Amino acid sequence: MVAIDTNTGEVQDLGHGALELIGRTARHVIVFRPFNQGATVDFDVTARLIEALFDRAGVSKMSRARVVMSVPSLATAIERRALRQAAIQAGAREASLIEAPLAAAIGLGLPVQDPVGSAVVLLGAGASEAAVVSLGGIVAGGARRIGGSDVDTAIATSLRLNLGVVVAPSVVEMLKCTLCSALGRTAGLSEVVLARTVDRGRLKEIEVSAELVNAAAYDILHTTMRMIQECLGGTPPDLSQDVSARGMTIAGGHANIRDLDELVATSAGVEVNVAPQSDLVVIQGLQACLEEMASLHALFRSADR
Repeated sequence: MVAIDTNTGEVQDLGHGALELIGRTARHVIVFRPFNQGATVDFDVTARLIEALFDRAGVSKMSRARVVMSVPSLATAIERRALRQAAIQAGAREASLIEAPLAAAIGLGLPVQDPVGSAVVLLGAGASEAAVVSLGGIVAGGARRIGGSDVDTAIATSLRLNLGVVVAPSVVEMLKCTLCSALGRTAGLSEVVLARTVDRGRLKEIEVSAELVNAAAYDILHTTMRMIQECLGGTPPDLSQDVSARGMTIAGGHANIRDLDELVATSAGVEVNVAPQSDLVVIQGLQACLEEMASLHALFRSADR
């Protein structure tokens, strides 16, 4: 997210800081989400966001930075071109793209360039992807334009329809993290939060049950399970044996939902591990790509189409 002063065009804050500004700013300060379902939906705001990130990193337009970015494997050629052009407009000398499951596999330290099958599930905010990687490419994959943001939206919608209240995005995120269980094991738990009634706009304390949160997340989580099953179903037999022996790793911020690893293991029939610092795995892979650009250059070709 990025907060922009529409009078001056200046970026006020980024990321969690921008999220905290929702509902707290003057009318001329607007909080944008320039990415939706893994795609750039506002080119100018995306360029402004990247430029602000350059500024935070101490990179100026004069230095002409070299940039590596990840894209979902389901991103279209137009979406890829828009992201690359936004980085160049922000001041990058060159912008290379790599598909997110590959970047995650590199960040996890998997042998992506060896003739061995490595299975990765990447569960992000706007897109969920499963991939079996071998010899520097994705051999079998599955992707859906759903993710953690859709779970948040489903919870917020359920609160509005069932309890008649609206809560802040940060509260929805908290409810997801504390009450949501992929196997429904949080039944009986609840959280008391401050909310605003839809009909009269009054503030009131409400008790939100885990059952409501789990019911809201159910369809999205099970759509993700079907995606993983489709990926494994399309994997060649030899690589399937590798996946059975080596297991599967899930990463991404959405991967931290309680009991999700057990649900994936049951659905996929393989051992599942949750990556440490799962929300940073792709970033760590991009860092490795920058540091070893020469040896990993071939991995960018498929994403740069």
